[in-house]
Amino acid sequence: MIAITGSGEFLPTIKYVDNVLLSYINNPYVLTFSTAAGKESEEKQEYWENLANTHFKSLNVRHKHIKARNKEEIINNDVLYEISKSNFVYFSGGNPQHLFNSINNNKFINELLRIKKEGILAGCSAGSMIMGERMIKGKGLNFIKNSIIIPHYGESYYSWITNTIKILNKGKYKLICLEKDTYFVMNESEIKIIGKNNIHIIYKKDHQTFSDGDTLDLSILEL
Repeated sequence: MIAITGSGEFLPTIKYVDNVLLSYINNPYVLTFSTAAGKESEEKQEYWENLANTHFKSLNVRHKHIKARNKEEIINNDVLYEISKSNFVYFSGGNPQHLFNSINNNKFINELLRIKKEGILAGCSAGSMIMGERMIKGKGLNFIKNSIIIPHYGESYYSWITNTIKILNKGKYKLICLEKDTYFVMNESEIKIIGKNNIHIIYKKDHQTFSDGDTLDLSILEL
């Protein structure tokens, strides 16, 4: 399954929701990647690593943070070996285009497809944006068809993103708008909303809002 949220990764406010996600799989082995922040400082890399380590330790699950800052480090055999053992992969925030370029390798993508089928493929902010068919700039992985993913929805600093996408989109894609601490969870049969805030699906003049416990048919993503 895929689980994406707008913001709040590895923070106490999302701990309860992550615990719900972890309950969906047996014997979770979580890998976290801060690759989207790969062009940022070493201090920022350490920030993400420490945050992820503390978060998943508090959830009492097996976890490893992968220090892979770019495409060369992503396709390292040790990284591919670890992901082959994992059933929960989480991409945190940063630059979505850098993340997409870094992971766009057949071997790595095949592992993500396996995780998507057998476990949980999760992302927040940039880590969520790559899951759509398109991103604000360039294409996405198309794991969620007909869509552009918009994180940080409702946060004033990011409001320009939604407005820009509405103008450029022109009805070609559905906008999946993610608020913080709330997951849009999609498996092969349905979509569930988990968390204290809302998820919005916007298409042309239609704006639908969903909240915790809502279950949606996959047809909602059809154009």
